[in-house]
Amino acid sequence: MKIVVIGCGRIGAHVARDLAASGHQVCVVDPDADSFGRLGEGFVGQTVVGPGFDQAVLEQAGVARADAVAVLTNLDSANFMVARAVIDLFGVRRVTVRVNDPEFSTVFPELGLDTVNVPDLVCSRIRAGLPTGGEGA
Repeated sequence: MKIVVIGCGRIGAHVARDLAASGHQVCVVDPDADSFGRLGEGFVGQTVVGPGFDQAVLEQAGVARADAVAVLTNLDSANFMVARAVIDLFGVRRVTVRVNDPEFSTVFPELGLDTVNVPDLVCSRIRAGLPTGGEGA
């Protein structure tokens, strides 16, 4: 599958490396060329320097031919704009958006976006490791 990852911070780089290692064709977009250093020397995917909300950058990344797009910047407003552009301009059906602010965890899905809510994932993981029923308090 061709997958475009928008944002090459720690999470975006990790996702891109994992997907590429799994045999997917991966393109990573980030406005800072230095961020691609997080991908490591063994990364076999493509990189495109530029803002993920720029139509020309998205075209260069091959979004029109993408099977999926992961929008993983650390800014919720940018993630929303990029996701809507990918859906509205390029018709990509599989778009997953990182949500950093828990207040957006209900808003983004209501707007038709598949989300990964980082704060809720962390809370769920911590709760899963705690005893039930308030034991040990």
